[in-house]
Amino acid sequence: MEQSVSATAEVWRERIASQQASGQSIRALCKENGWHEHAFYWWRSRLGLSPVSVIGRGRRQKVRVGFAEVVIDRRAACPVDPIHLRLGGGRELVLPVSMPLEQVARLVGLIEARHSTIEGLR
Repeated sequence: MEQSVSATAEVWRERIASQQASGQSIRALCKENGWHEHAFYWWRSRLGLSPVSVIGRGRRQKVRVGFAEVVIDRRAACPVDPIHLRLGGGRELVLPVSMPLEQVARLVGLIEARHSTIEGLR
């Protein structure tokens, strides 16, 4: 069962990537290939490939959030040293090591989404 789910997930990951690369609408691609449109959206969400919706200037916008690079300096690794995160555009975020990982993830997501929105408006 586990292998079947993994294989199905890989098939949908490839379908989602091909849709994004083609620029074709999801509806048209699903109709053309005989896929269920709701399954496309379900798998995209389950695989974490959905764009993030943010509110900006009174309207909803879709923004793709990238990953932040985490650099651990082993020479300075000490429980009291802060966490340094390099964000897109050369920005750096310094956080206390005591900050829970869930908060770090939420904060980075919000910062990157906001930055992407601002960059998209320029």
